Amino acid sequence: MRSLLLFIAAALFSIGVPATPATDFEIPVGDQTHSMLALSQNGPVYVDFWASWCGPCRRSFPFMNQLVQDFGDKGLTVVAINLDVDKQDADRFLTEFPANFAIVYDPDFTLAEAYQVGGMPSSYLIHRGEIIETHVGFRPKDAEQTRETLTRLLP
Repeated sequence: MRSLLLFIAAALFSIGVPATPATDFEIPVGDQTHSMLALSQNGPVYVDFWASWCGPCRRSFPFMNQLVQDFGDKGLTVVAINLDVDKQDADRFLTEFPANFAIVYDPDFTLAEAYQVGGMPSSYLIHRGEIIETHVGFRPKDAEQTRETLTRLLP
């Protein structure tokens, strides 16, 4: 039933919504945590919601790793929020598809509901506390749009 609801929500979810305020959450970085909204004041934050059972997520992880490589030193923060109820499922996925960015676990869907996630993966580009770009699913044209936006935002 949840899958059907996610599918319906994805069909209704608007792509390229005008900037709206983003919900804050803590991002683990090394031994510390940082406020996502505070980080977004210093540079864009790419937030991606994913699950181990998500086929397109297998393609989005290499893309996010490449974003970190290309834009991380220019101020981009990437964080992936996992929605698996069982953390072991996420851990197995990460063994196969390693991440060189922060992972946050949201098994009770608190952040997913706050961001009105409509499908897997769902990504949000946040700058100065505002959601400036959203995508449901993972398609090459969306990835290219995100790269173009980051090129404009970052020196």
